[in-house]
Amino acid sequence: MKRFLTLTLALAALVALGCSRKVPEDPFKEEQQRILNNRGRLVQDLARPENLHAAKIEGATLVRGLAGTGADEPPSTYQQLVLQDLQRDVDQKRTAKSQIASLDTAIVLLETIVPPGARAGDRLDVSLTLQPGSEASSVQGGHVRGAELYQYMAADVIRRGYKLGVVDGYVTLDPDLVANKSPVAYKKGKIVGGAVVSRSRPIWLELKENERSAGIAKRVQDVINKRFSYTKSGYVGKKQVAEAKSGATRINLEVPEEYRDNIVRYVNVVCAISFFETNDELNERIDRLAVQLLNEETSEFASIQLEAIGPSNEKAVDAIRKGMTSPNAAVRFNSAITSAYFNIRADRQLTARILAEFAVNDSERRPAALATLGVCMKTSFDVDAELRKLLAAPENETRYGAFRALWTRNPSDYMIQGENLANQFAYHSLNCGGTPFAHVAMSDRPEVVLFNADQIFLQGEIYIEANPRLTIRTDGDEIVVKKYETSDGVNEQRRVGFKVDETIRAIVEVGGSYSDVVSFLTQAKSGDHLKSIGADGTATACAFGIDALPGAKNTRFKRVRDVEEIARREEARQAAERASKKEKKSVWSRMNPTTWFGNDEAQPASDDDFNFDEFEAANGEETGSGDTPSSQEFDAETENADAALKNDEFAVDEAEK
Repeated sequence: MKRFLTLTLALAALVALGCSRKVPEDPFKEEQQRILNNRGRLVQDLARPENLHAAKIEGATLVRGLAGTGADEPPSTYQQLVLQDLQRDVDQKRTAKSQIASLDTAIVLLETIVPPGARAGDRLDVSLTLQPGSEASSVQGGHVRGAELYQYMAADVIRRGYKLGVVDGYVTLDPDLVANKSPVAYKKGKIVGGAVVSRSRPIWLELKENERSAGIAKRVQDVINKRFSYTKSGYVGKKQVAEAKSGATRINLEVPEEYRDNIVRYVNVVCAISFFETNDELNERIDRLAVQLLNEETSEFASIQLEAIGPSNEKAVDAIRKGMTSPNAAVRFNSAITSAYFNIRADRQLTARILAEFAVNDSERRPAALATLGVCMKTSFDVDAELRKLLAAPENETRYGAFRALWTRNPSDYMIQGENLANQFAYHSLNCGGTPFAHVAMSDRPEVVLFNADQIFLQGEIYIEANPRLTIRTDGDEIVVKKYETSDGVNEQRRVGFKVDETIRAIVEVGGSYSDVVSFLTQAKSGDHLKSIGADGTATACAFGIDALPGAKNTRFKRVRDVEEIARREEARQAAERASKKEKKSVWSRMNPTTWFGNDEAQPASDDDFNFDEFEAANGEETGSGDTPSSQEFDAETENADAALKNDEFAVDEAEK
């Protein structure tokens, strides 16, 4: 009996143990359920953009060709770095020390900023300055060859990171510093477009910690690729922009060509793509956005979301078309920008006309209008025609912006086609209507543009030193351009007429550099020698500009939102939700969209955070107030949203009772 009882109890225990085991769930079904639970959310609710900081790269090298204004410097850390670089080259190893000791060379420090999303082969401007305590007197006329730029890591000793750039080019002095007789005017300069990026700097999305799974990463990749693709040189067809990497945490992003100069907009559009929604939910959202688009306060917010939906959705396209006919300027502008990125053939003419009108009449929106016309709708003759008209616009800023937009679209366009002078700079002599205007570039690429060159002349008694060895002076009815070669005793000179075009070509023929041409034009303007001659023979002062690109100095491209602010706001929202233990909802439904575009100054970022004001300042652009709301405003906004949720729940409870 005892044995029977024991067996019975043992059997019962085994049965109970077997029944208590949890049947393993299907991992595929679990993943599908996680995706369904994220219905109505956007990509920004699940991931945050990364690697959006600007990388500073630096180097030390020799600047050559200084004609006695260099120095034999005492030993230093920078000298040791330069010596090591020279000794790596077999051809220069034996003469490395004598090169450093020459008075025709000087050790200089190079620096540039690599923006997020930069690709290998991109060109960047490089700032150049003599090393601290240098005895050299000037870098004018110098050139740099094959200098390498690295990310340097500060420690007990200077250590180099990855090589990210290579520098070649001639030094151009800052015309403003020279004109103001600054004591450092000849000790620093710039190599315009002189650095070539050697390693790409990709951007990516990092899934948030509680959202990391292979299924969600794959879904984010797919919804982004459904919206975007890009054309890659050497490949047939279009390539996808998103690729899930590193298991279930990262989605790498390629930047489409039309967004390369506007990474902020691209990231904002990607973050506004819907993660999962039904057709009914999508149609309902478009109806809501169509109403918000026509409201000046919410039109920018709505245009970004409609751009994220894309041109394949006819309802989204119709909403944008309606916005372009609005009497409100902000609504019409935001709609036209999105329409340009949609690039629908039937809308190109209207889109180009609207953006051209803003380029002429609205100085605040001019930079974005011209930049968009330069990169979007590149196969449209309507856009080309509008930009050609703008070459004769009243504002010189608009004219040069239109020139750069045309050059970005097609450098061989018949209205702006130029030539390469001495393999140093681009020279464009235009016949475009409007008043005469001379322009030189100190950013992006070395370039001289003469608008209506046939009407630009020199006048008066002229003596200009473009550099200590090159002079431009009047001699009776001629201009004499002379270069003195004191080292070998050979002099070069040209005699030309009073046309500025002829003088520029003569400077190059005698061996002058881009820096010499810039110096000549700057001094001619300051000496009141630069004149425009009208059809009646009347001479008036000719307009002259340096980097007169809209948005380069006094105005800035308008940002939708700082991309880092997206992540900070989302983290704050999630913290508030966790504290109240409420069900998560989309950020777009939780917040009043008008507050996304407040004018309060953004809170200071940490050392690791990317700040666009700092980035713009590093590139010589003027900073201003931030375009993102303050954290206090957001805290108040979150409290209001939570209070609204509590009121809604209370109302539901009362109804159920």
